[in-house]
Amino acid sequence: MYDEFAHPLRCRTDFMGTLLDVTLRDGGADAGFRWPADVYSTVPAALSSLGVDMVDLGYLGGTPPGHSTTVPDVGSFLTPDDVAAARHPGLRLAATVHPRTLEQVLDFAPYVQAGLATLRLEYHPAWLSSIVVLAARAREAGLTTTVSVTLASRYTISELCRHSESIQAQASPDVLFVADTCGALLPYQVEELVNRLTEHLDAELGFHARNPLSLAYANALAAVDAGATHIDCALLGLGPGAGNLATELVLLHHRLPGHPAPATLPGFLASRNRLGTVTGRPPGTLVPAACAALNLTPVEEQALRQFADDEHIDVELAALWLVTVHAQLASLRPDDLHAAWQAGHPER
Repeated sequence: MYDEFAHPLRCRTDFMGTLLDVTLRDGGADAGFRWPADVYSTVPAALSSLGVDMVDLGYLGGTPPGHSTTVPDVGSFLTPDDVAAARHPGLRLAATVHPRTLEQVLDFAPYVQAGLATLRLEYHPAWLSSIVVLAARAREAGLTTTVSVTLASRYTISELCRHSESIQAQASPDVLFVADTCGALLPYQVEELVNRLTEHLDAELGFHARNPLSLAYANALAAVDAGATHIDCALLGLGPGAGNLATELVLLHHRLPGHPAPATLPGFLASRNRLGTVTGRPPGTLVPAACAALNLTPVEEQALRQFADDEHIDVELAALWLVTVHAQLASLRPDDLHAAWQAGHPER
């Protein structure tokens, strides 16, 4: 007799490079750059516990033109206190400077003392001289630097290579990012672009994927396969317009499988809900993505939902838990699921 649940569960094991979460920066547009103070602690804590490497907390000195934000201390004018609140073991903290917004010289020392590790700079050819000065001052303060070439789809590959070579020669960033600001690139274009850049540059490469064509994840995979080592992402896919690559997708496929993190999952889900409340973008269910990560059939997905109902636990938590412990299970048979859950939660 055919057994629906007999096959062993499998997840991807590739690591996807360095994950840099930009929820608090790019999601600021959804929150009016008026984040409640608690998110500077809770969101980085949740991300750090699940394998995110770096968090971009927002802007120093103001947001890019178009956001029209002039009120201090709301995510567009980060303070050292915001940085200090976000510190967690193993998590690197970053902040972004948009060269057009700076009206005074920034003193990086208080931010470094508070825990800032990386300064991110956004590029336009007209801003290169400012970027060179800011990058040099950042390095003197002990910060690593990245430069992001935005609007990548508006350049030819040859133009992007020329601009990137100028940035490397004059600003010497630790990582050079290519940002698909318009969300217009297709995976084969991303692969070709990153391949060409790796031939011309010594710096590590990063990629920032947008999602208007629902291709952010596919484009990020193409970038990594072609040699990119850093990937931007955001919880709930937050970001202007159609948003960014969702951090949740990357975690489900490249960090959570086998990750010893069940105890931190409720805090992660609470952070998603909090962000949804603040931004007005309710978090969607993670269950289908978790089932896809585990290669489950619809019958097995229904078994997972039934298990959550029987144990009186949230199905989102059950799905994430299963991704983290799947390697310890022989199957999704009800007895195996209940035994594994109860072994890890004897208080229930």
